[in-house]
Amino acid sequence: MTAFLFVPLLAATWIVGMAVLSQAAAYFLAILEASATPTARDFSWRGPSFKAWMRDGIDWPDEPFADYLAKGAYLAYMVGLWGGPAILLGRLVAGTSPWATVIAGIAFWLLFPVGLLSSLSARSRWTPFRPILFVGLCRRPVQTLGFYLLSAPVLAVLVLTIDLILIHTSKAAVVWALVLSPLASLMFFVYARLLGRLGLVVSFACPEESEEEAAPRRRRKVRTKPLNAYDPRTRMFSPTEEVPDDPPAEAQPPELPGIETPYDGVVTGYGVDYSGAVPVEDPRPAPVIHKFDDEDDEPIRVAPAPEISTDRLRVAEELANPPEREMALYAKSRVEEPANPYGLEAVAFLFDPKTVAPWGALTVGLMLLALLMRALDTLRPE
Repeated sequence: MTAFLFVPLLAATWIVGMAVLSQAAAYFLAILEASATPTARDFSWRGPSFKAWMRDGIDWPDEPFADYLAKGAYLAYMVGLWGGPAILLGRLVAGTSPWATVIAGIAFWLLFPVGLLSSLSARSRWTPFRPILFVGLCRRPVQTLGFYLLSAPVLAVLVLTIDLILIHTSKAAVVWALVLSPLASLMFFVYARLLGRLGLVVSFACPEESEEEAAPRRRRKVRTKPLNAYDPRTRMFSPTEEVPDDPPAEAQPPELPGIETPYDGVVTGYGVDYSGAVPVEDPRPAPVIHKFDDEDDEPIRVAPAPEISTDRLRVAEELANPPEREMALYAKSRVEEPANPYGLEAVAFLFDPKTVAPWGALTVGLMLLALLMRALDTLRPE
């Protein structure tokens, strides 16, 4: 009886796990990209205007679930690409001792941001490393050191909570797993935000590429020889009529082969005069003006324009001279490098009402996955 329950529950755990992973990856990349691009706006405690509300904060994903799967595969690829060597390094240095986990965690903490930012800034998302990123990090040593100092406790808490919730399930009871799930989601969002702010700083520090990649060469069209046609009278294949060369540039349309139409027969175009001579037109006849008995020659008078209200004048003045805050929304160079990229605005987005739904969805997914993992531990056959 246990086996009949274990197999369907295992399949359900895999399905829920893939869904939670894909959803978490979509949220992680949304926070990172919104924090690393100059179009991101900081959260205001006074409440944003309607236009700011539509443009503010993080562009949470609303694509089909298939796109979530692709983002989940991408984030799993990046974590495995840098987490695997980090684990091997820890095993090579410290063997099976607890220090192997510490060394692996430090290596992942140092290398994963470099790999992910390299991938997101490259032409291909599958590029694992770009040397130019080190140039930007070295040009901003204070901001880089600040990121690593702030992200170390956040990443440590995130890894510890995920380990207790999903990996070493025997070390944490069900109640603790449910309590730690909101904290894991919170640390997950904060780490993505810090990594995005580091990307914003590096984007100002990295030099622009001077030369673009050369466009791919176009293949020269090769004129093929005419195919041989089958002659039913001689039962042989003979060359068809050769295609004539292009007509000269000054050929007139009547000199070119006409187009066969079903109703008008062969139709040709009109001739074109390339001499540039101005044609002499016949004088136009004088216009005839008809008058009737009920008309007069007085012009029609237009009524004066209505008085413009004060509100319309004010709106016209605002449209003609928009305020600086409105112009800043459309200016390409409106964003300056932040002096303190890891200030209160780094975590203020958590208080945005639009953040509650993604945080709650990810928390519920972790809770459900934790319950399924513990149910599997209970039903796992000996």
